[in-house]
Amino acid sequence: MLSTLDKYRITVIILILIIFSFGCVYYNTFYNAKKAFESAESTRTNTDKRKAKIDAELYRKAIEKSVKVIENHPNSKYYDDALYIIGVSSFYLGQFSSTDRRLRELLANYPESEYVREAEIFLAKSKIQQRDDKDAMVYFEKIFNSKYDKSLKAEAALALGNFYYEDKLYDKSREYFQAVIDSLGSDNEKKQAQRLIADTYFDQYQFSNAHEAYQKILELTPNNDEKYYSLYRSAESYFSISKIEEGMIYLDQLINEEVYFDSLSSVQLLYAQGYEVLEDLNAAVDLYQQIIDNDNKNNNISRAHYRLGLLYQFEMDNLTDAKFHYDKCVEISPNSTIGKDALQRSSDIGQLETFARVIKIDSLSEQELIDEAAFTQYQLAELYWFNLNKPDSAISEMQYIVDSFPTAYDTPRAMIALSQMYKEFYGDTAVADSIFNLAIERYPGSDVILESLESLNLADSELRMGYAKYYLDKAEYYIDDDFNYDSARYYYRYIVDNFPESQYYLQARFALIWIESEYNPPGDSSVVYAFKAFIDTFPNSIWADEALKITNKELIRQEPVESNEEITDSILNNLDNLVEDEKEKITLFDTTYIDPMEALYIDPGGNKAILLEDQPIEIKEPFEYPPEAFRQAWEGDIYFQILLDFSGEVTDFNLKIRSGIAEIDREASEAVESMTFDILQIEPEFLNSWFVYKMVIRKPEHLR
Repeated sequence: MLSTLDKYRITVIILILIIFSFGCVYYNTFYNAKKAFESAESTRTNTDKRKAKIDAELYRKAIEKSVKVIENHPNSKYYDDALYIIGVSSFYLGQFSSTDRRLRELLANYPESEYVREAEIFLAKSKIQQRDDKDAMVYFEKIFNSKYDKSLKAEAALALGNFYYEDKLYDKSREYFQAVIDSLGSDNEKKQAQRLIADTYFDQYQFSNAHEAYQKILELTPNNDEKYYSLYRSAESYFSISKIEEGMIYLDQLINEEVYFDSLSSVQLLYAQGYEVLEDLNAAVDLYQQIIDNDNKNNNISRAHYRLGLLYQFEMDNLTDAKFHYDKCVEISPNSTIGKDALQRSSDIGQLETFARVIKIDSLSEQELIDEAAFTQYQLAELYWFNLNKPDSAISEMQYIVDSFPTAYDTPRAMIALSQMYKEFYGDTAVADSIFNLAIERYPGSDVILESLESLNLADSELRMGYAKYYLDKAEYYIDDDFNYDSARYYYRYIVDNFPESQYYLQARFALIWIESEYNPPGDSSVVYAFKAFIDTFPNSIWADEALKITNKELIRQEPVESNEEITDSILNNLDNLVEDEKEKITLFDTTYIDPMEALYIDPGGNKAILLEDQPIEIKEPFEYPPEAFRQAWEGDIYFQILLDFSGEVTDFNLKIRSGIAEIDREASEAVESMTFDILQIEPEFLNSWFVYKMVIRKPEHLR
C-alpha cells in the first residue's frame, strides 16, 4: 500500500508531465507554423523577383498551424508571431482581406511587436491590391518619413513614386524615385527608380531629359534586359527630337550584339521608321519586307504590314498596295489596336470604289438623280479629307460639286465645307470668306446652310430667322412646352408658305393636318380626306406612313364617307376639293384597325406565326447598307414573316414592318431570301408554320 506522501508525489509528477506535454504540443504547433513559413519565404526570395515562385502549400500550412496557436492559446507569447505569419502568408496567397484583418489586429494589440514595421509595409501593399490606394499611401508616407530600415523606406518610396506616376504627377513621383537612387535603394532598386525617372520624362515629351536619364541606367551595371531597354528608349527619345542618325547608333549596338538576336525585328521596326523620317523610303520598305519574310512573330509581322500600309497610303499615294498591307495586318492581328485601325483604313479605301461609280447627269435629269450624284460626290470628298489624308483631292471633289451640281440639295453644304477647307489647309481666309458669303447669298433659306453654320457655332438668333428650322423649333416649342396650338399652327403655316424646298416642308404640312385632327376636329371626314390626299401626293415620305396610321385609326370611329366634302382652308390651304375617285379609295380602307405588331403574328392563312429567335447559319447575300440610304442614316428593326423548307432554307417571305426606305427594304429582303436556318433547333410541331424574323439594321460606323 502507498503512503499518503507517495500518493502526493505521484500526483505532482503526473501534473508536471501533463503540463510539460501540453507545452510541447503548443510549442510544436508554433514551431511547425514558423518552419513552414520560413521555407515558403526562402523559396520565394531565392527566385528571380520578376518570376517569383510561390509555394502555396507551405503558406497554407503556415496559416493552418498559426490559426491553431491563436484559437487554442490566446495568451501565448507567440500570438503576434502567429498573426504576422497569417497576414504575410495570406498576402502571397492573394487573400488580401485576411491580410488586412490580421495585420490590423497585430498593430492594434501589439504596438511594441518586432513585426510592426513589416506589418505596416504588407498592410500598405495589401491595400494597393484591394485598390485602396489612398489608404495604402498613408502607410507608405508614414514608413518613408519615419526611422525605418532603408530597405523598407526604399520600398515605400518606390510605391509612392509609382502612385504619383500613375496619377501623372511626374515631378512629385521623381522626388521619391530620386530618394531611392540617392540613399535608400539596393542596386536593383536604384536601376528600377532610374528607369521610372526616365519614363516620366518620356511621358512628358521631355525627350532630351529622357535620353539623358535612360543613359544613366547604363552606368548602374544593367543586366541584358535593362541594357536593351536603355538603348532602345534612348533611340526612341532621339527619334522624337529628330536626331535620327544619332538614334540609329543605339539601334546598331542592339543589332550587332548576338544576345539580342531574338529582339532583332523589334529593333528593325524602329530602324525602318528612322528611314521613313530620313525620307529613304526604299530602305524603309526593304526593311519592313525583310521582317515580314524572316520573322516568326505575328506581332512584328502585323506591325510591319501596318507600317507599309501607312507608307504606301501617305507617302507613295498607292492606295492599292496600302489596302493590301492593311488587309494582311487585319488577317494576322484582327483584335489588336493596329489591326482595328488597319481594318478602318482598308474600309475607307474600299469605299472609293463605291463613291467612284459614274452617275450620268444631263440637263434632263430628275432632281432626285442630281441630288444622289452630288451626295455621293460629297461623301467622296469627306473620305479624302477625313480618312485618307488627301486634302488636295478633297478640295477638288468639293469644288466639282459646286461647279457641276448647282441645284443639288447638298451643294450649299459643299460650299460651306469648301470654305473651311481653304481656311484650314491653305490658310487663305480671303477666299474662304468669299465662298462662305457666296453660299449664303446663293442659297438663302437652305436647311444645310443653317446646319453647317450651327456646327461651326456661327448661327446667331438673327441669322437663324432666315431658315425653316427656326420656325419649326418655335412651332414645336408651342406644342410641347406651352400647348399653344394657334401659335404652332402659325409657324407651321409660315414654313409651308415660305420654304417649299426645305426638308421640313412636308413635316409642316403634316403637322397642320395633325393639329386639326387632334385639337380642332371638324366633326366630319374632312381630316381623313386630308391625310389621304397627303399620302397620295407624297407616298414615299415618312410622314405619309404616319398619315396612314392615323387614317386607319380615324376610320374605326367613322363610317365611310358617301359624299365628297370640301376640306377647309384651316386644314390645308392648297387641298380644295377631292375628286370622286379619291372618295372611292377611302371606302376601300379596312375599317378595323390592327396594330402592326399584332398583325405581324397573324400569318397569311390567319393562323398564329411563331417568333424565330435563332439566327441564320448561312446568308448567301449578306445585308450591305446601301449608299443610296446614307443620307437618311436610318437604323432600326425590320420584321419579316418567313416560311422554311425541310433543310431550313427560306422558301417564302413577307416584309411586314418596313424601314420606310426602299433601298434598305430591298437589301434586307434579298438577304432574308438567301438565309438558311438550323432546322434542328426548331420544335417539330412548328416546322410547317410561318415564322416571325427580326432583322436588326445598323448604319455603318462612318455614318455615326
